[in-house]
Amino acid sequence: MGANPDEAGHPPPHRQPGPRTPAPSAPAGPRRRPRRQAYPRAGLVLLPLLVTTAAMAVQHRTGSYWGDLATYHAGASAAASGDGGLYQASHRGTDGIALGFTYPPFAALLFQPLVPLGVPVAVGVWTFASVLALLAAVRLTLRATGVPAERRALATLAGGAAALPMFAVSGHLQAGQVGLFLMLLVLLDLTGDPRRRWSGLGVGIAAGIKLTPLVFVAYLLATGRFRAAGTAAGGFAATVALGFAWRPGDSVRFWTGALFDTSRVTADPRTVLNQSLAGALARLTDSADPGTTWLPVALLVAALGMAVAAYCARAGEQLLGVLACATTGVLVSPVSWHHHWVWCVPALVLLAVRWWRRRSRLGLAAAGLTWLVFVASTSWVLAGLHGWDLHFRGWGLLYSNLYVLVGLAGLGYLPVHLRRAGRRGPARPGSEPPTGLRRRVASLPPGAEPLEPRPEPGTKL
Repeated sequence: MGANPDEAGHPPPHRQPGPRTPAPSAPAGPRRRPRRQAYPRAGLVLLPLLVTTAAMAVQHRTGSYWGDLATYHAGASAAASGDGGLYQASHRGTDGIALGFTYPPFAALLFQPLVPLGVPVAVGVWTFASVLALLAAVRLTLRATGVPAERRALATLAGGAAALPMFAVSGHLQAGQVGLFLMLLVLLDLTGDPRRRWSGLGVGIAAGIKLTPLVFVAYLLATGRFRAAGTAAGGFAATVALGFAWRPGDSVRFWTGALFDTSRVTADPRTVLNQSLAGALARLTDSADPGTTWLPVALLVAALGMAVAAYCARAGEQLLGVLACATTGVLVSPVSWHHHWVWCVPALVLLAVRWWRRRSRLGLAAAGLTWLVFVASTSWVLAGLHGWDLHFRGWGLLYSNLYVLVGLAGLGYLPVHLRRAGRRGPARPGSEPPTGLRRRVASLPPGAEPLEPRPEPGTKL
């Protein structure tokens, strides 16, 4: 009774009582992301907006700063009006100093979207994009060091916020420089899968905008990545060809004369804002022309620095190799402004993650002290405003060469660090494994750093 017959009219068979078979559960849908992850993601949008709002307010109130961006705007405007005027254009700031356009014509081509904006609006757009590039560079570094994806948003926000008061970053944003974009291009190119077909192209494009990333072509050659080096060289040549096709007269002037005119970059290399070996030697000798002293020192540091970078790469430490190459580049360049040292951001992020995993108080203290050096160097602005940024004595020589000393110390420490890591043997739980000389980088997922294990459950980074 109460049972329905089947379609043929037969009653249903009698079923013996037994354990019930659980009904199949509905397929589980995607897990909802914890709400706590939404806050860091919102912060990654809010932080660039806050910095941009502050930048536009300062520019509107003072009409000062962002001199490099105004120079980009002046150069792009001159190039837009026709051929031959790019390297006659200049921007004169409120301090009375005239800044001329010093980049290849390809850069002026890329800067063309700035022309219709005007400088005040360009400050807002450029600052917003620069902070996004900073956050992207921090995130790429975290990915390369093996920080889990679910923790990268908060770590990226923390790293970006900590980087903002560093003078290499704050000075970069205040000047409206292009370095953060170049650093991001290089990191995207050289921390990805080295087997990619177009690996090296990002380096070539970055060098076409500003010549300093050409040092990474030497790095690719030193590490045996000849195909990537060829791709980088080809990409750079393509940017030069585009410049000639667009503005042939300006291209001829740049590649045959303006490129070698260092007076267009700085009037006196002794300025404390020039944190290169040439600047350090000029301050040590208190001479605007270090003469023949600089070249052999620069060649020696270039050879040793590139050897350290190649050693890092052979040990499976691709990111450390890139950072060693970047440090070598800013040291040996004739002029390296404070904002060229934005490479300190991924370096400090890498150090902080590694020392945190090892629970090394000494390592974290060293990373914190290095961060403090880059923050405290903001006082160099006061040195410039008071006109005593050229002549130093005693402790002033140490104070005026902080970045150079940090860079040389970092290059000297890396080989020692890798050799110690290689002797450490099998890793204990929660510690860093050996250098990875016996590991095959090709077997790793794209962007992974061979030395860095995934943290154990309960580890924050």
